[in-house]
Amino acid sequence: MLRLTTGQKLLLIRLLLFSVLFIIVSGIIGPWVVSTKLLYGFHFFIYGNLGKLVLFSAIVFGLLIRKSLKDLEELPRVKGNILYIALSLFLIPVFFLLGNKLLQYGTFGANLPLSVAAHGILILIPALLLPGIFGLKFLMSFAKRFWKELSACLGISIVYDIAIFQVWKLWTLFSGGVLHAVHFLLSLISSNVQVLYPRTIIVNDFAVSIAEACSGLDSLFLFSSLYLLIAILDFKEFNKIKLIGMFIPAAVGLYLVNIFRVYLLIAIGAYISPDLAIKLFHTYLGMVLFIIFFFIFWKLFYSWMKK
Repeated sequence: MLRLTTGQKLLLIRLLLFSVLFIIVSGIIGPWVVSTKLLYGFHFFIYGNLGKLVLFSAIVFGLLIRKSLKDLEELPRVKGNILYIALSLFLIPVFFLLGNKLLQYGTFGANLPLSVAAHGILILIPALLLPGIFGLKFLMSFAKRFWKELSACLGISIVYDIAIFQVWKLWTLFSGGVLHAVHFLLSLISSNVQVLYPRTIIVNDFAVSIAEACSGLDSLFLFSSLYLLIAILDFKEFNKIKLIGMFIPAAVGLYLVNIFRVYLLIAIGAYISPDLAIKLFHTYLGMVLFIIFFFIFWKLFYSWMKK
């Protein structure tokens, strides 16, 4: 079992803090952007997948450096600066102000300086969290020490980002399974459940279309990619039959987690607050559940799958 030093534990805590703040900030901004014409008219849709890519990259990078953790002790002490975090939080209302001004225009090019400024601020908000949590000196030394792993992580992430657009073509198949499973679960708690084909489910006048975001493909492809990477990195250590055999129940388990997510959000919309449910659909709740599932799975089965 891997034992972490005090310095490594501190770094892990800071990384978890960054992930939490990143998800919170995304949860504040994302649902509003999705509800406006900024999403496609001003090209803000690109950040939906980019946020998932950041989380994917963080996990990939952790896998690549896990055997070099001792080198972290040679780096400067992690020392954040709350001023960067404060500036990041201050820019959130600034972004909303610019976003509302942009809504007065029809397209990205109608007011190019304002559009560029809004995109720049949106990027700065999570970017400023990094020096705020880790400190500039640590980040510079970290990048210098692990530049090879960072480069490999960037390459893997680019391949992942390109491949996922091809995988998304299968969303109708997976969404159909989610639709029928969620319909069954909802029928256990309500007699007022309807399905409007091809993919709309209605409960107490709250309607949701089971489209790409509800299909679970994001999580399945993310898990498959990381599963393959771990298999390659530790190939000699694994029992090949166990390694191959465990993938199917793991994928099924993750698909069931996504079904539970969709079921839970529709139940919230039907019985608690439609507005809350719609906002939650456009957050990284799915990624949070994925991360929890991913780490629990490997915590339980990694040692068992080794020779």
